[in-house]
Amino acid sequence: MAPNAPKIREALRNLWAKADKITLYREGVIVKVLLAISDKLFGDAIVRFAASHNWPADTEFKFVSIMAPINLQPGKSIEEKKAFFDQEKTHVDKLLSQEKTAFLKEQPGAHATCEVLIGHTAKEILDCAQNWPASMIVMGSHGRQGLERAFLGSVSFYVASHAPCSFSIVRVSQCDMLDFDLDESDIPEEMKTGAEV
Repeated sequence: MAPNAPKIREALRNLWAKADKITLYREGVIVKVLLAISDKLFGDAIVRFAASHNWPADTEFKFVSIMAPINLQPGKSIEEKKAFFDQEKTHVDKLLSQEKTAFLKEQPGAHATCEVLIGHTAKEILDCAQNWPASMIVMGSHGRQGLERAFLGSVSFYVASHAPCSFSIVRVSQCDMLDFDLDESDIPEEMKTGAEV
């Protein structure tokens, strides 16, 4: 064994431990990480991913979630659509706040903000990444394959293909995903189409 082998091995370990800083950090440039949260399951996974990395001290984090505009919300009248939108917005604000709080427990000195974006998911993520501007986008993927992916598309695949910056996909194992069917009795009356509120 070469006399310098232990030193070289240690240097390589240190280099790999700092890989996030090397790929994203340049002197004088603030790293900005866009965390796209679609739901609690993926939000928790994204927070675990981001919290486990060694970010530069001045890194900024932005938690975003995307909602469909009022005219695409469920309901027959604009009042019903607006009521559903407002209820969903409250839920999304709460989710982002919870994920930010969980992240800050793991990264106490981090600077993090939350924002709800309105529009088409992929477009809003890409626009936000471009305008902020993000150094990296982190989002989840259901990992659909084959025909399911061809018919349903993949927001994460589209964003990764068009991202103006680095991109990481956080996958959730199949056993963590709930697979169940709802029947009519599982849906609250006020959420059924045509139900009077």
